[in-house]
This record gives sequence, structure tokens and C-alpha cells, in this order.
Amino acid sequence: MGTEIIAYRPAIGKIYTDPHTYIKYRLEKVIGTSGFDFVYKASYYTPDYSDNGNLLPSGYVTVKYLRPGQDIVRSLSQEQTPVRNYVNVDAWFIRRFNDGFCTALKYMSEGSIRYMLSTRFHYGLPEDCIAIVLKEALVGLHDIHNSGQVHRTFSAENIFVNFVNSNVEIKLAFEATAYESDLDCPTETNVEIDHGPHVVSTSVPPLSIISEWAAAPEVYNALYDNAAKDQEEDQNCRTFKSDMWLVGIAALELAYGNIRANSRAEFDAMINKIRLSKRLPNKLEYLLEEITAEEAQKFGKMKGIVESFFKDKLKLGKKKRAFSKEFENVVLECLNKKAAKRPTIEKLLQMPFFQNAKDLKWFKRCVLHAKGPMPIADYGY
Repeated sequence: MGTEIIAYRPAIGKIYTDPHTYIKYRLEKVIGTSGFDFVYKASYYTPDYSDNGNLLPSGYVTVKYLRPGQDIVRSLSQEQTPVRNYVNVDAWFIRRFNDGFCTALKYMSEGSIRYMLSTRFHYGLPEDCIAIVLKEALVGLHDIHNSGQVHRTFSAENIFVNFVNSNVEIKLAFEATAYESDLDCPTETNVEIDHGPHVVSTSVPPLSIISEWAAAPEVYNALYDNAAKDQEEDQNCRTFKSDMWLVGIAALELAYGNIRANSRAEFDAMINKIRLSKRLPNKLEYLLEEITAEEAQKFGKMKGIVESFFKDKLKLGKKKRAFSKEFENVVLECLNKKAAKRPTIEKLLQMPFFQNAKDLKWFKRCVLHAKGPMPIADYGY
């Protein structure tokens, strides 16, 4: 039987008062989830911001319930070191509940990049916008690494966008500030208790745990092949270099809008084919269509067959690339099997793909002001 989990899901309109600052927070709507708990957009009211004695909202924050765990410890430690392009905590203790407490985070109006991909850019972002997103997120990751910490879950879900007063911000969430964004969440719910983990009726691993099933080889092998899944082992096997692998995986998600694989073996076969061809296909599905169960299991012994596949199926020499060589180099550098050969953030940001990146105004024009999904061209590979 599953363990009973009490979900933190207060009603919309609920008002909490910070006992230290007397700032009031009013829950406006659900904008995401964190495990079993809902995450809320909330308006806040400061005591000195009123009109004829009536309090006026001073702005918006994200309210998230934090359960006891290492994410709180690491986030508290992170606050001692300034981090650029980081979704910060505005107030730690708003309201206590059982062993946890509510916290207020910076409100990011557009949600996560993954949310934007799932709702508007189903086939991926334009490449020049991928450069902008990754560059902004890498600045935050750089400072996290400099503080001696490993992100561990870097992905499109942890990169958030805020658009306010015609200005654009792209920030990286880390530990306590991370959550699954969904701005179309229901505003009300009567569900109070969940039993056991959520069950997904599909064989395709969900993107929400992509940092697990698509983790760097050294991490995946340590956690699954050796059945060492405890938290301490998870901490030991994840390093700065395993974060760089996840940067490469995030780049693929931004480029294609999604990453699907029925198993780790199929995922490995897909990544290996990209390495062998040193090219990114127009669609990842073109690779998956050619991966048989036998090939996925024996890929390491079938190099000749794979090379022949690329000569016959993906003759790209005279065809227009789906992606620039500069972007492909970033992906290949990050997805190196050998952790020691993956680049540092400093080295990655010096690559032409990022050196020539446009600014946030371009992202606003091409993404935030786009009227609809922007499918990429099909070159008929």
C-alpha cells in the first residue's frame, strides 16, 4: 500500500500574513506543482501601501510549500553567495504547516521554458533564441558551481521567463525555487490527500524526471546499475561535469520541443547516433524510427552497422543543415561520454554559438511576441 501523503492545497483567495514583516499574501491561482503540492501565484500587500486606509497590492510572488529536505539546506547555503540570473527567495517563512512551511519566490510571469515549448513551440525554439536561453541559464549555473554546489536537475523546466514592464528576464531555478510550471492549472480543487506516487500510463519516461532517466552515463550507471538509489549516493555521483551533460540534454529539448525514448537503451542509441554522424537531424524521430530493440541493446558492438546507416539514410553533406555547426558543437561537447572531456561553463560560453548570441530584446520579439507556434522547416532528410 502507498504511503499517505498530505498535500498542501489551500483554497484560492486564502490570505496569509508573514509574522515577521506583516506582509499579507493572497493566493490568486494555481500555476504549477511541486511533488504533491500546488504552487500559487499570489498578490502581496505591504502595510504602508494603501489608499484611504485600504491596502493595495504591491505586486506578485510565487508561493510554494517546502517539505523538509536537502533542497532547503542547499538553498539557504546558496543565498550566502550572490547568484546572477537565479530565481530568488523573497521570503522564507510565510506560514508553517506540519513540518514544512510556505515560502515566497520571485514571480516569473511566463512560466518555464518547458511550459512555453509544450504550449506554443511544439517543434522547438528558433536557434538564435536557444542561444539566448542557454546563455542566460548558464550564467546562473556558473555562479552555482562557483559556490561549490551542483545543480543536479538542470533542464528546460528549471529555466523561467519573466516579462514585466517591457523587460525580459530569464532565470534559473535551483532546489527550493524549482517547480513544475503550468499556468493553465485549475484554480480550485477538492483533493486533499494523495496516496503513493503518481502513475503515468505510458512507457515513455516523463520529462519531469529527465535528469534521472537521461542522466550522464556515470550518474545513471551509479544509480541504476548498482542499485544505489539512496540520497547520499545520488549526491556523490553528480558533479559539475554531470551538470554539463544535462546542459546538452536541455539543448536538445529546446531544439526539438521534446525528447522521447522508451528506454535508456533507446536513449543511448539515439545519442550515440548523433555522436557518430556529428550532425543533428531535422527531427529526433528520424533516429528513433531506425532504432530496433536489438540495436538498442547491442549498440556498442554495432558501430559498423550504424556508420553504414548514416551513409545510406542521413547523407547530409550536400543538404542544408537543420541546425548550425556552432550549435551542434555545443551539443556534442556537452554529451561527451567521458566526463573529464566535457567543457567547463567558461569554455562553453566562449564557443562561437554563445559569443554571437543576440540579446533579450530579440527573444522578446521572436518568442514572447510570436502569435503562434513556430514549426521548423522540413528538409526532407
